[in-house]
Amino acid sequence: MATAALAMPLSTTPPTTTKRRPRLPLATASGLLALLSEPDPTLVQHALTKLLSVVDTLWHEVAEALPDLEAIAEGGAVGSGAASGEAEIMDQDGGDNDVMADIDTPPVVVFDTLTRQTAAALASRVFFHLEEPRQALRLALESGNEYFNVVKPKDEDEAYVERLVNAAIGEYVKKRRGEFDSASAGGAVKDEEEEEEEELDMDKLQSVVHLMFERCYQDGQYGHALGVAFEAMEKDKVAEILQRLLLSSSTDGGSEAESNVVSTLKYALQSAQTLITSKNFRVEALTLVASTLEQLVQAKNGDYSSNTTKEAACTLVLCRQILGDAGAVGTIITSLIDANEVQKEGGDDNDDDTALLGLQLCFDIVDSGDEAFVTK
Repeated sequence: MATAALAMPLSTTPPTTTKRRPRLPLATASGLLALLSEPDPTLVQHALTKLLSVVDTLWHEVAEALPDLEAIAEGGAVGSGAASGEAEIMDQDGGDNDVMADIDTPPVVVFDTLTRQTAAALASRVFFHLEEPRQALRLALESGNEYFNVVKPKDEDEAYVERLVNAAIGEYVKKRRGEFDSASAGGAVKDEEEEEEEELDMDKLQSVVHLMFERCYQDGQYGHALGVAFEAMEKDKVAEILQRLLLSSSTDGGSEAESNVVSTLKYALQSAQTLITSKNFRVEALTLVASTLEQLVQAKNGDYSSNTTKEAACTLVLCRQILGDAGAVGTIITSLIDANEVQKEGGDDNDDDTALLGLQLCFDIVDSGDEAFVTK
């Protein structure tokens, strides 16, 4: 019996383990908000980091601490403004200096750059939820790239970043147009919102917009980038975008890439006529578009066999007509009519189609009613 007892298998029941309960979401931010008035910068930084992780759900509570958050973002101590104001009032009323010396003033707290940026990011989030994008943008510009990443935002930050980027574009376009109008008028042009607009740093706004351009390049959204550059009246950026557009077609290769380039240039031609209010800048922008189309057509060495090249030639004719360049239009149409010398080796009828396209463009120009251009 003893041997049988020893031979019995051991129990295979796994030992019981105590499972940790999942941490419940924070129900209130009052405890963390109280830490913002602590004299220890480490505690303040801890509170700001924790608040930033729950601000999307508890923003209505955090909103009550906006003055403190902005004070930290600017490098000041929480509550120091009230104490200094009280002391100043007593001084003006002729209060005794000994009494003023007895007033307890809060200790001066020096916050590092990370703490100030975290406070700015937290306040920006609150203004975002309060649907005040301009104030949210003002603080986001102070929060740094870690909290306001324009090029590669986190999934949970995408709506926040997109809203503030759109606000930055609007403010930047407004400032650029104001500068353009001021230069055209030969002096400063002031409006009712000039003092408010001075709160936003132009260099930081420009940095956000230029980062947005880089993001457009990565995503192939050249049309969107051109629209912003047209509205902001930035000639250098228009030229840069068009060159990057051409470079993308040569890098990707294929007829589809060329077709996308031509479609974008057609959009640029239409947008330049509708978005640009200044006649001088419109001429500069259309000249850049025409130059890009010429590079695209000339790269084919007179071969108009593809529909994409024909479409580019037609768009170029329209662009040069708008610019009033009759000589360039005549050269393009002549090259279309004489294209059979290049294409007849294929033994198809593409040469006849190209010649007919050139003749059709002549009729279209006459039917446009621009008699001054036709008689040039």
